[in-house]
Amino acid sequence: MRRCSYCGKEYSDGVTHCPIDLEPLAEEDPGATPMVAEQTLPETTLEAATETPFLISSGNRWSARDAWKCLGMLMVFGIVEDLVFHALNRAMPGFYWWRRSGSGYFFMAILQGVIGLLTTAYFTREKTLKTLWKELGLDCKPSDYVWMGIVCALALQFADYVVVTSGLAPGSGLHSLIAASHAFGFEKALYLLPLLLAPLFEEPVFRGFLYKAFRGSYGIPASTTFIVAWTAWTHWPQYSHSWAAAVFLSLFAILLCYLREKSGSLWDCILCHLAFNGSIFLLSGILR
Repeated sequence: MRRCSYCGKEYSDGVTHCPIDLEPLAEEDPGATPMVAEQTLPETTLEAATETPFLISSGNRWSARDAWKCLGMLMVFGIVEDLVFHALNRAMPGFYWWRRSGSGYFFMAILQGVIGLLTTAYFTREKTLKTLWKELGLDCKPSDYVWMGIVCALALQFADYVVVTSGLAPGSGLHSLIAASHAFGFEKALYLLPLLLAPLFEEPVFRGFLYKAFRGSYGIPASTTFIVAWTAWTHWPQYSHSWAAAVFLSLFAILLCYLREKSGSLWDCILCHLAFNGSIFLLSGILR
């Protein structure tokens, strides 16, 4: 039997390259005993292994190649989505106004989130929901780091509020908040709910998979930089509208990467993200 070093799929001896990843296949040694090396590790090596971040020491099966493939497909889907919606807006003016309504905004936000999750799930190469749930870090309860993360998230949001209200920078210009301020009742809730649901869609993609995959090949600074860049891409309306939003969203992305690095539970990132987004309602007075 031959095994692909990238995806781990096994093939017969007559196959030389993996048809999925185009990687050369290594012939397995039937007499090999891979556990011997683990049993004879010196004590100093074992001590060093315990100090290795869990993203590396827990047997990370993903690499940067997986992350780049996923990012490329997400970008393609985003571009196609913009082209389709632009065509529909021109062909059906009613579609444009529906998209800007509460129901249209909510539906499109959920659709984009689901597409992102399904695309990410495909590139994880996990065969069952149970293993996917575990590898993303959703099988563990929140750790003690979550409280530190929530406090820091609220501090960043408050600092942004002070900068904006002091006139030093414009607001984020977030469409949902602007639209919600002119809506009432259920319509207002439809504009605001995507902000509260965003952590459930974004964190499994951003920190659950992409950051962990980058850490399979790169160090913490490079992996964090790539996630901040992806945050800027996906939140470009806020980044381009206000330097304060760009600064504090980037700092928040770094904070979430730090939590992912330190904690084995993705729920730390999700709850921290939820606190960050939820505090916008209170500081903006949108719920008055």
